Amino acid sequence: MDYHAEFLNNYLFILCDKYLYIYDADGKLLDSRQHAYSNAVMQTNHGKALTYSFGGTHFRMDNQKKMLYENQTEQPILFAVLNDNGYTAVVTESEAYACRLSVFDANGKSVYHRDCVERLTDVSFTDGGCLFSTIGAENGELVTIVQSVRFDDSDVQWITEPLTTLCMHIYSLKNGGAFVIGDTKAAYYDNTGALINVFDYNGTLLDFDFSDEHAAVLLKNEERRQSVMLLFSDETAPPSSVTFENICKTVSIQDNTVYLLDNGRIRSYSFIGTELSVLRIQDVYDKVLKNGKFFYLLGYDRIQRVSVSGE
Repeated sequence: MDYHAEFLNNYLFILCDKYLYIYDADGKLLDSRQHAYSNAVMQTNHGKALTYSFGGTHFRMDNQKKMLYENQTEQPILFAVLNDNGYTAVVTESEAYACRLSVFDANGKSVYHRDCVERLTDVSFTDGGCLFSTIGAENGELVTIVQSVRFDDSDVQWITEPLTTLCMHIYSLKNGGAFVIGDTKAAYYDNTGALINVFDYNGTLLDFDFSDEHAAVLLKNEERRQSVMLLFSDETAPPSSVTFENICKTVSIQDNTVYLLDNGRIRSYSFIGTELSVLRIQDVYDKVLKNGKFFYLLGYDRIQRVSVSGE
């Protein structure tokens, strides 16, 4: 797809190469806002959309009514993360270090920065601080290390032992711990950085999602032409597993339900792996969004709305 689409407060935000479009749930265009970002990336959270230029130095914040602010960094942006309260973590290149982590409040004011000797791969906000994952090498293998910091303290609160995987995403948990989705395994940590449990994948990572302490990981096995979905909801127990006799496309968690986009089908599951429904769809789509009583099917150059009930 040549665009990125997400729902915010019943409004559909679509980021294209030159514009940010905002539609209502019925497909009526409400606003179009031009941007000049090359390699534009959008992140959304709680009614706000963060757009930044990957490899550039500008980022901006929008809601459905207007652009709230625009800001600029000194060095090129590697990635950025938006939290529930409108705080933004921006990771940039650095002349003297591997990268720099900068945090901005909901008004775009700088509140924290940290120069890092290792490259960061992800950031997740906590109460009064954040977690970040770094990538390194040990005995010829890629390893991930997670660190916890507070914005009012220059010291690191805790740091994990190296985990032999490339962190794709890190999520802060309500108990102060962390959940890491790597390219080869997933792991739980407690609020001191101690490893609680680790689960190796039996397949190649295809897609994943996380919401409200639950995770869904979609794997593929090319030799067997199979997909496996792992559903995580308990740090002490193995994930539930569902196997499919074909290569599936995407997985997402919405409204406490797991949605799997298959070829010609949208399947829904509980977190224990029970299939709840199957909706057959026509044509090929790359992603599915759910908003209220409708699915929005994202294709290469179009979006189609269908009823969740299939009617």
